[in-house]
Amino acid sequence: MITGIEIAKCALLTTWDRFTYSHLDCQAFVEAVLKEVGVRKPDGSVFNWKGSNSMYRNYYYWRGTVQDCIKRYGSIPLGAFVYIRKDTGDNYNDGLGNFSHVGLYVGNDKVRDSTRSTKTGRDGVGTRSVKDFTHASLLSGIDYSNKTADTTLDIFKILDKIENDIRDIRKLLEGKQ
Repeated sequence: MITGIEIAKCALLTTWDRFTYSHLDCQAFVEAVLKEVGVRKPDGSVFNWKGSNSMYRNYYYWRGTVQDCIKRYGSIPLGAFVYIRKDTGDNYNDGLGNFSHVGLYVGNDKVRDSTRSTKTGRDGVGTRSVKDFTHASLLSGIDYSNKTADTTLDIFKILDKIENDIRDIRKLLEGKQ
């Protein structure tokens, strides 16, 4: 059985960082990670949701708020889907609301996702805090029993160093123009 740790480790691979949002939006990023680790629907086909609203509503064995997830499981399990719920609109008229964004929880209060943000300047796959995410779900057929893994801390140290190095290089290049 595929584990949440495998999903989180795959999501943390820096090979995803080359994709811009127009090439790999939030839903497509999650689907690509699942495909890469071998997660399939019960009929054996790959997942092809119709946006984060569809993701929140289908193929889960648990879903709720991030706070409820922490109460129930002690923490957000690695590899869990996390969502941003907007207060406006409910496309499905089922009372669940409008989920405008999805990412994968990778530990240490971090999420890997794909976004286009004028606030951060990010366009594509990257890592950010879980604080903006309101809801979570656990996909059926995944073993989420290992909620934490020491390797995620090492990976975050590496990612932080890479991000700092990139910032330094950009500053140098800007100064030469």
